[in-house]
Amino acid sequence: MQVNIEEFLQECGLNEPLYPGKRVIKKLPQSGEHKSHCIVYDWRDPDKIRIEVKAGLSGRDLAPKDLKKYPVSFQSPTYIELEVGAEKSKGDK
Repeated sequence: MQVNIEEFLQECGLNEPLYPGKRVIKKLPQSGEHKSHCIVYDWRDPDKIRIEVKAGLSGRDLAPKDLKKYPVSFQSPTYIELEVGAEKSKGDK
């Protein structure tokens, strides 16, 4: 499946530029303890963009003792990786 990365990031609500070598953290604070999370947009690898949901607002991996306080949905890795670059169609040479 091919995706236009620029359109995809606009649909995700990312309001700042993302380019190769950049990592952006979009904080999503929630009321109540251990509910806040963030979305990490990571394009440090020029061949792929990794978009990950993480517990907390720092964008860092939390220690297991802190992570266990969050809902199970934030305790396991939740991400998508998009390969960057256009594939040649069968007609291209």
